[in-house]
Amino acid sequence: PCVVKPVSLSASRGVIRADDARAAEAAARRIRAILGCAGEDAGGPLLVERYVPGAEVAVEGLLRAGRLEVLAVFDKPDPLEGPYFEETIYVTPSRLGDAALWRIERLSQAAADALGLCEGPVHAELRLDGERTTVLELAARSIGGLCSRALRFGAGGSLEELILRHALGLGLDDLRREAAASGVMMLPIARAGVLVAVRGREEALAVPGIVGLETTVVPGREVVPLPEGDRYLGFLFARGGGPAEVEAALREAHARLKIDIRAPAAAGGA
Repeated sequence: PCVVKPVSLSASRGVIRADDARAAEAAARRIRAILGCAGEDAGGPLLVERYVPGAEVAVEGLLRAGRLEVLAVFDKPDPLEGPYFEETIYVTPSRLGDAALWRIERLSQAAADALGLCEGPVHAELRLDGERTTVLELAARSIGGLCSRALRFGAGGSLEELILRHALGLGLDDLRREAAASGVMMLPIARAGVLVAVRGREEALAVPGIVGLETTVVPGREVVPLPEGDRYLGFLFARGGGPAEVEAALREAHARLKIDIRAPAAAGGA
């Protein structure tokens, strides 16, 4: 199997798994159509990668004089096996063992070195399959969307504060993440249509451990799922004593939300 993806776009838009040559050709045609709709070069090169099985993690880090400071490793407990790769839950600290975390840090550093990166934020995605750890990608940026709200450092500083202080040459006294476990759930778009309402907000916020809910799509807007879609409905945030507790809170809160998406004609009469 392989994964076909554009060399631009974001949020897993246009990323498609293909299990044979015919499927890869179909994926390429679909991706070029997505690129055209996005105003990008539909005739440009596409990236084709070998599909890598295994559990996926995200690394948030800060490079200082070439040395990678790992700020957080997020587990992604929902399998990302395709054919599309919509991310949902991120939870930190990781439940992986010390040996696996050491491999993640070492390979992330090696990837940054290979790209010639030496200063500033990095966001990396890796997969672990037994003892084998593979870097999927590493970019000179911080985590996307509102996900950084799941991170607090030192006496409560944000990720953005760390990045700005580093860029301005100011002191970074404490890069340690808060003691509590934390997580974020990117609210998926289940089907295409018009968002009528997101109901059950109070019920979701009443779940122990849930500390925030932000919807980022306004009612009346058309929504499209991946791989054509380019956004999530919003973000749920949780904190707790451990990563399992945080994950459970996010799942329970999401289950309490009632997301009303209808066909355009039906939505107009709602």
